[in-house]
Amino acid sequence: MQAYRARYLFPVTSPPLRDAVLTCDHLIRAVGQNVSGKPAVDLGNVAIVPALINAHAHLELSEFAAPLGDPARGFPAWIREVVAWRRVQAQSHSPEELANRRRAAIHRGELESAAAGVHVVGDIASSVDAPQPLHVPKRYLFREILGLRTAREEELFQHAQNFLKSRQGGVGISPHAPYTVGIDLLARLAKLSAQRHVPLAMHLAESAEELELLRSHSGAFYALLTELEAWDPAAFPRGINVLEYLKILAQGHRALVIHGNYLTSSEIDFIAAAAEKLSVVYCPRTHAYFRHSRYPLVELLAKEVNVALGTDSRASNPDLNLWNEMRYVADAFPEISLDAILRMGTVNGADALGLSRCGDLRENAYAGLAIVDLPDDDATDPHELLFDARSQVRSVLAPK
Repeated sequence: MQAYRARYLFPVTSPPLRDAVLTCDHLIRAVGQNVSGKPAVDLGNVAIVPALINAHAHLELSEFAAPLGDPARGFPAWIREVVAWRRVQAQSHSPEELANRRRAAIHRGELESAAAGVHVVGDIASSVDAPQPLHVPKRYLFREILGLRTAREEELFQHAQNFLKSRQGGVGISPHAPYTVGIDLLARLAKLSAQRHVPLAMHLAESAEELELLRSHSGAFYALLTELEAWDPAAFPRGINVLEYLKILAQGHRALVIHGNYLTSSEIDFIAAAAEKLSVVYCPRTHAYFRHSRYPLVELLAKEVNVALGTDSRASNPDLNLWNEMRYVADAFPEISLDAILRMGTVNGADALGLSRCGDLRENAYAGLAIVDLPDDDATDPHELLFDARSQVRSVLAPK
C-alpha cells in the first residue's frame, strides 16, 4: 500500500481536492488521507486522475500513420478504401503473416493508448486471433460480426457464440452496422447478449448515406454493397429507421450506440428512457474528419444520456490520444463544462461498458490512475489546468 500526494486529485464524481493524498494498492483505500502507515510520495505539481476509458477503438488498424482516404468523397468511399486495403493485405501476406501484423498493430495501439493515460479500451476485433491484452491498458474485447446476406445468418451467429465460449470476462459482441448486419441476426445477437450478460456495440446513425440506405434501399451505400456483391434486400425492410435498431439493442444486456452522429430528437428521447441499457459513444475527431453535421452532444447531455468518448481508429484519426479528444470537445463545445467532459472520458465510459469499479477515484475502486503534469499557473477552476495544452501524462498506475 502506498500514499501519493498531488497538487490536485480529480475524483470525477466529486469536486477536485487541492494538495491532497490518495492511498492505494490494487484498490483505492482512501481519498484525501494517508492510511498506508508510511510517508506519502510527493509527486509535485501533478494531477491524479482516474485513468481514462476509451469506449470505442479499432486497435488492429493502428499501423496507419495518417487517416485513410479523402473525407471529401464521403463515408462510403472511405469504407471502400478500408475494404480495398484489407484485400491487398490478404493477397500480399500469408494467414500467419496477417495474424502477426494484426497482433503488432494491436500492441502498438495498446502502447499508444497507455502513454495517453488510458486504462481500458473498448476494442473491436474482426478476427478470433486477437492477442491477449498487455497489462496496460486493459482491452474490453468486442467480436465484430459482419455480413449482410441473410444466407450467412446462422454462420455469423455461431461466430458470436463460439467467441463468447472461448473467452472469459471483458468481452462483448459488435454487430457492425445496419448496412452489414441483417435485422433478424441483430435480434438474435441482442437475445444472446441478454442471456450471456455481455454488452453489444453497434455503429449506428453514423452517416447520412446510412440513413438513405435504410430509408430507400438506394444511394452511395447501396452502390457500394452492390459493387461488393454484398447487398441483400431481404436483410432489412425498406423504410426502417434508427429507432427500430435502438429498440432491438435495448433488448440486450446493455449496448453502446457507436457514433450516433445523426440521432434525431425522438431517438435521443428513446435512449434517455432506456438509460440503464443504452449509452452513446462519441468519437470527436473522427466525426470532424468526415465533416458530419454538428454532433448532437448538447441535446444528448440535456436529456442525461450517458455519453462516453472513443478514438475510433488511426484510419480516421491522427492518433489514439483520448486527452486530445477531450480537448477537442472543450474547444468545439465551450458551453459544456470541463468537468462534464472529464466524466465522458472516465466514469461515463465505465458505465457504458458496465465496469462498476473503474472511472473515478473512490474507496474500493480499482486503482487505475493517470498522473498528469500541470502548468505552474493558477486557475479558479482546476479543470482548466487539466485541460491546458501544456498538461501532459507522466505515467499510468494500474493494477495488473
